[in-house]
Amino acid sequence: MNERRLLLVRHPETEANASGRYVGRGDSPFTALGIEQAARLARRIAEWGPDAVWSSPLRRALAVAEEAAALAAVPLKLDERLTELDFGEAEGLTFAETVERGIRFEFGSVDAPVAPGGESRGEIWRRSVAAAEDAVHAAARTAIVTHGGVFRSMLPHLLGLGVDSIWTFHVRNAQIAEIALVDGIGRLEEFTLG
Repeated sequence: MNERRLLLVRHPETEANASGRYVGRGDSPFTALGIEQAARLARRIAEWGPDAVWSSPLRRALAVAEEAAALAAVPLKLDERLTELDFGEAEGLTFAETVERGIRFEFGSVDAPVAPGGESRGEIWRRSVAAAEDAVHAAARTAIVTHGGVFRSMLPHLLGLGVDSIWTFHVRNAQIAEIALVDGIGRLEEFTLG
């Protein structure tokens, strides 16, 4: 029997999250709650006992991953594929601002950009799945600190669901999912807030 475990972690709350702004490739500082969440998440990851910590290069994920890797005394790997969905013209805007500007979202299509000039859910799915597969084969226990869109792509894939399941799970800031893969079959062990 071959067992691997992944711990998926969404970054803590940022000012953009709290104000309802779409933040993909940009970055935003933590709120006061986000600062508390960051410390708790780093400890939680370290206590889980990873062999390695993988992270998005964006600061809101990387700050947690750096601290967790230091606490656990394990390698830290930055992976561009773990970067959040590109929101294109909607980047940095609230939903009301996108309506004012006539920006239309396309969440139903696999191939159309979610927002004009951005990425499609098929694109984020493919890069997230590739990163997840690499992480599964790299070590027995890998923690991945990333973003909502990547988390929403990885989790269904690891559980044997398809790209149409990308919006199935509500992934909050500081969300944690532990997935056990036994002989390649995924099982959700934990789905909680950190």
